[in-house]
Amino acid sequence: MASILAGYISGSSVNFARIVEQKGDGVRLIGRQTYSCADFSNFDSILNLYLRKSRAKFSIACFGVAGPVINQSVETTNLPWRLTAADLKSDFGFQSVKLVNDLVATAHGLSCLQPRHFFTLNKGDDSADGNLGLISAGTGLGEALIYANGGKLTPVASEGGHGDFAPGNQLEVELYQYLYSELGQVEVEDIVSRRGLQNIFNFLVDTQGGKHGAWVDKADDIPGAIVEKALAGKDRTASRTLDIFIDCFASEAANLTLKSMAIGGLYVGGVIAPRIVTAMDSGRFMKRFIKKGKMESLLTSTPVRVIIYEQTALRGAAAIGMTL
Repeated sequence: MASILAGYISGSSVNFARIVEQKGDGVRLIGRQTYSCADFSNFDSILNLYLRKSRAKFSIACFGVAGPVINQSVETTNLPWRLTAADLKSDFGFQSVKLVNDLVATAHGLSCLQPRHFFTLNKGDDSADGNLGLISAGTGLGEALIYANGGKLTPVASEGGHGDFAPGNQLEVELYQYLYSELGQVEVEDIVSRRGLQNIFNFLVDTQGGKHGAWVDKADDIPGAIVEKALAGKDRTASRTLDIFIDCFASEAANLTLKSMAIGGLYVGGVIAPRIVTAMDSGRFMKRFIKKGKMESLLTSTPVRVIIYEQTALRGAAAIGMTL
């Protein structure tokens, strides 16, 4: 078997698996390593470091990348990096390199997971045969359609997270106006992401009488601190922030479900959802998810599951690499 390198490049970290081995219907990853993007100026530096430390030679590489992959080239959305398969192949001596969108990699990883790797928000009609939807919030907001055709599932990349944000109530209209005055355009990602958590919090402080607690200035990771305070019930503004975030997340998840007819199931990935799954499971997420008038019945019957396995995208990149 050829020696294969799998990688996943998000807006904040780079993950590698040094060895990929077949394991039943899935893959087994060995030698996993994670690097913070903030510590490096480019992807090549991270890859060089990993290859030196692993002391291994790889003939095949597959990388899931957060950004639009066009003709095997990608400019990362939330990093100033440009990657091309041709350059990586020639610079590092690979025989074959494939770049895929990070949500496509995650979609391929779903088939490698077990029931314990999911948290069910809505059982729905789990016997329905149809498309699947995938939405992931982290540094940015990723979306993908998994097209069902004759029993075969084919992931299709999307940049839906950069679509326009649609307010669902008066408070969200005011949030939109607040961000529009600063940005000149409001994408869904400006609200449903780690950056979005901070945007919502700032909006509540600046316009809605929210309190800017001392903990905000002390936090190294403000979005993470907002979530921590909200889940602990220790800060009202943080709690209101998380409520608005969940509402907007659910609304966009429903939009994706309707646009892709994902009656087979909607999967929620990314680094935020597993951390706030208890708040999502309170009923708030599903209440907003099904609030679509004439389509409420369809959405009520749609299974909704949170992916709680953090290596799904890396495992998916590995699965794709096995086919090259």
